Amino acid sequence: MEKVIFKRAALSAAVVTALLAPGMALAAQDMMSPEYGKSYEAFLDEGKLTGGLFYFQRERDQKVYKTTDPTKDGKYHSDLSHATAQAALNYNSGYAWNMVGLDLGGYAAYNLAIDESNPNNEENEFSFWGTKWGTSDGQAENGSSITNAALKLKFMDGGITAKAGWTQLYVPGILGVNWSYQPGTYQGGQIEGNFGGLYLTYAIANEYKAPWFKETQKFSSAKAWMNPFDDENIIDYVHGIAARYTFENGTAITGSFGQSEGYMDSYHLKLAHKFDVLNGLSTSYQFYGSETEDSSNNKETYDGLAWQQALTAAWGSGPYGFRLEGLWTKAEGDEGNYLPRLTRGYGNSQGANEIWWDSRSDWNANNEKAVFFGMTRTLDDLVGAPGWTVGMSGAYGWDIEKGDGSKASNGEDTESAINFDVMYTVQDGKLKGTLFKLHYTDYNNDISTNYSNSSWTEYNNVFTSERDVKFHIIMPFTIL
Repeated sequence: MEKVIFKRAALSAAVVTALLAPGMALAAQDMMSPEYGKSYEAFLDEGKLTGGLFYFQRERDQKVYKTTDPTKDGKYHSDLSHATAQAALNYNSGYAWNMVGLDLGGYAAYNLAIDESNPNNEENEFSFWGTKWGTSDGQAENGSSITNAALKLKFMDGGITAKAGWTQLYVPGILGVNWSYQPGTYQGGQIEGNFGGLYLTYAIANEYKAPWFKETQKFSSAKAWMNPFDDENIIDYVHGIAARYTFENGTAITGSFGQSEGYMDSYHLKLAHKFDVLNGLSTSYQFYGSETEDSSNNKETYDGLAWQQALTAAWGSGPYGFRLEGLWTKAEGDEGNYLPRLTRGYGNSQGANEIWWDSRSDWNANNEKAVFFGMTRTLDDLVGAPGWTVGMSGAYGWDIEKGDGSKASNGEDTESAINFDVMYTVQDGKLKGTLFKLHYTDYNNDISTNYSNSSWTEYNNVFTSERDVKFHIIMPFTIL
């Protein structure tokens, strides 16, 4: 396997070299022009300084299953309760000599109110959950962190771009970042090229931090509570490569491959097309697949190839917007669920799955089939002013199995959710672009257990019934 990894790394390096070489040659020619001496001024003249102020309040109640213990009364009890503010500032320079630039960014988070008696509030994802992945002091922390400190390059009039440092990496279906209001950050680099209808990219990283950690950390094949940084668990790097071709009729085909060193190989295929009906019906088929190496340290996350397949459709009609999506998952093995990321632990890395229903569950249990339908409506014609939108959606999953193919002890195998949204975006004035959003989810399953707050003892990653209220204020601003 190590030989295979070496060959793939060598091939990736060759791809990078092949992409960069033409741009470097053209840059060398430009250095001989009389305009070259002053072109560094674009670094400052075209720079942008932007930021945002953010507020997030959440009240999530979780059902406690009834047992002989009087504290486990079968009712809903607080699971998350906090109000958190964030402030972010980002500087994106122009390109000196039309080739070299710099991106800098960071943010601060502060809990305005939080129930510290409940340890789950440490994981609220908007303040800090320890300095690094795998570290925690049992309380949510205030503080600040860097999101960007990266050198960026462009060649061939922007047809090829590259970046390296602390930055965000995206390889379709393979590598992405966690989000709160701020993005996660890799220590690594990426190169991208557009050649007519063909898009190519390669990215590699050796550390990562989700936005609720202050510093980057090594990758691990274990979870946070499984001695993740013992020598046998450390992953030295993750990387991914992708190609997408977009035809003139709007059809696009994307193929991707990713790998975490010594642990997991992942694959992605997406077919997308936009039809000239229903105000532009957008459709896609998506495949995400992963396989892991077996070892004596219980690293066989998946037994054979695990995968998730999706069909999506989105269309509009006047003030209405519609989404219809379906998922089918196979995830035999120790985990019993499929997560399209290159490491096991939550927040240790992130994949780039495009399917997100904001319905609490990941809808990704072994053998699970799930469907989602959502509708939004703008209210401009009803309230006499632009900016208001409401939405309603629902999701249902069935045929859930454990990783060994068995069912829960009570035979239940379904989950469901219903969601409501109200959104308002300020249309003009100093607060133009500010978004107010209220989201409510009522998530349910009938998978009972004798444990106080989780159905995970029956199905890994299937949540206990919850009621979730989230309120957001997002206020972007531009200084330069």
